[in-house]
Amino acid sequence: MKKADDPGSRFGPLPVYDLKGGVRGKYANHLPETPRESPALRHVWAPLSDFPRDGTEHRITTDTWICPASAYRGYAAPDFDEFLAPEDRALCRDVQHWLLLKLPAHYALSAAECVNSFLLALWIVKPTRTHVELRFHESAADVPSVYRVRDRFQWIHGQVTDKLQDEDLVVVSDFLPRIRAAYVDRGRLRNALVLTSRGCVSGDWQSAFTCWSAAAEAMLTYERGRELTARLARAYARLVESEVPTADAINQFETMSDIRSTIIHGRSYDRDGNAKNPDDLASCSDMLRRMWRAALRSEETRCILESNDDIRKRFFEGS
Repeated sequence: MKKADDPGSRFGPLPVYDLKGGVRGKYANHLPETPRESPALRHVWAPLSDFPRDGTEHRITTDTWICPASAYRGYAAPDFDEFLAPEDRALCRDVQHWLLLKLPAHYALSAAECVNSFLLALWIVKPTRTHVELRFHESAADVPSVYRVRDRFQWIHGQVTDKLQDEDLVVVSDFLPRIRAAYVDRGRLRNALVLTSRGCVSGDWQSAFTCWSAAAEAMLTYERGRELTARLARAYARLVESEVPTADAINQFETMSDIRSTIIHGRSYDRDGNAKNPDDLASCSDMLRRMWRAALRSEETRCILESNDDIRKRFFEGS
């Protein structure tokens, strides 16, 4: 009898479920390295394409900055000639803002996770067309490297804003450390964060809708049993009551659940080309963004959402 192949030996280890994005291009365009000591501080520069803001430098957190176009010219170095196409250099030359990360050695998050957590915080505050296509890594102790980002944040036409205000960035500054803390803590909200991020980079509306609705359920679930949709709808209303009246919130969630059911049960084929799809996807996006805003505004709420089912139940049922 022939022994069955070990799936691990055939396919290798499964990719980690995280905020880095897909495994495609994870190490793309990495310049050859020479063995050196680990750097004490690494600078990561990412061109923010379609970042709709006027103004100069803005500090988001102690390690994250938005810088003007003139702040970085490293992409023009001859070392990158082999790795950057003319279109890449044009992108870097024309971009109006750069994201700068100043990351110490052995930081809890990778550069990809730091960039994506910033984009996620921005999306929660206000949807834009902002996305990142390249990352440049530099330090005093290592050879510079460039990474091509394959999984890029998408946007929904008709939903995005063409103008960010300074007060929007103030909220991003408030939310970003809390997003990173929830991700590093590996509690219940980490799963919802990753699902949310996967929806944000999905190129088709069904996958985005499914990821976002799954993220919503991950945040709201506190028990199993019958009448799940009605229970989750009431929990959603409880969470976002400061933004949406209860009856409207319950209706929003139930509508989202109906569309999700249509997708996962294979009945969405008749919605191909339907002009209503972007509107429904935007509504699902708005619903999840409200939930994240409610969770991130209050440390008490975030702690409750990270707690066990009994504590969550008392919160969602208002007891």
